[in-house]
Amino acid sequence: MSRGADGTLAVPVPNDRVRATYDRTAGLYARTVARLEAASQRWALDRLDLPGATVLEVGCGPGRTLATVAQRVGPDGRAVGVDAAPAMVRAARERLAERGPEASTAVALGDARRLPLATGAADVVCAMDVLDLFDRADLAAVLEECRRVLGSDGRLCVVTMDRAAVPDSWFLRAYELAYERVPGFARVGCRPIPAVEAVRAAGFDVLSTAERERAGVWPVTVLTAGPAG
Repeated sequence: MSRGADGTLAVPVPNDRVRATYDRTAGLYARTVARLEAASQRWALDRLDLPGATVLEVGCGPGRTLATVAQRVGPDGRAVGVDAAPAMVRAARERLAERGPEASTAVALGDARRLPLATGAADVVCAMDVLDLFDRADLAAVLEECRRVLGSDGRLCVVTMDRAAVPDSWFLRAYELAYERVPGFARVGCRPIPAVEAVRAAGFDVLSTAERERAGVWPVTVLTAGPAG
């Protein structure tokens, strides 16, 4: 399996195949991985000023974090989720309906490379455990879209695996080995990416970074950024 000049693994399967994987496994994902991701995603939300904000979550999955966003923005805010997998969109809508959040909410089926929001419409864009699904060209397109929909004073919040942040992580080394050698594993799409570098290249100023661990072994980087200039 090929790597880029920065050592990042290529995504060897088409994006629509990755999407189909998450569409097929949405229920299992909601009961397992999404629960494991939730604490670090909530911690990331704690870094943001959300009351009254319009917040877009790119790759909202089954809606666990989107429901938290809806609570935190309050009755004057708006929480919008976008996901490419129809089963994830259905699960997110059901979760929001069950929780009955006070905020205005919407969940749309859409492509992160062509976000269904107007330019400057969002105060905050959250991209949590989703940027690592894309190859380098598509990652640049997703981040460009995030910058487009953000207002000039908006904030981007990213949670992702970043190998450069924890180069000695045995977990990420093992993960990459499985990604390269275990048949079918790459269909999940996600692998460590150079997140800080990619965000800066997309025209953002990185405002903060922090490292968190899931279950004591899985390291992720939490990053906040704003449009440069």
